[in-house]
Amino acid sequence: MKTTLNKKEMDDLLEWFGLSDKEINITLEDEILNTMDKYYNEQQEHEQKKREFIRLFKECYNDIVKFMELDPQKRVPVNCYTCIKGMDLTKQYGKPIKK
Repeated sequence: MKTTLNKKEMDDLLEWFGLSDKEINITLEDEILNTMDKYYNEQQEHEQKKREFIRLFKECYNDIVKFMELDPQKRVPVNCYTCIKGMDLTKQYGKPIKK
């Protein structure tokens, strides 16, 4: 059941808590703005971390490829035959691309 308060009852309730209608609105606006600022700052920090990761990855790309080539378990294919020969594997396995 929903209860509605008239203006006089609302004012009495706010006086009991020692607040005014204006103070409640200002408090809500401050909370909303703080939440929005916090979210924006988190997004900016995340984007900065992404840019830093990409910069470091580009800087160390040759070292990463060398490390993957020397991996004894060959978990990541680096210079595979199909990549070197330019074969199109989308339709069937091992179909060469016509030049």
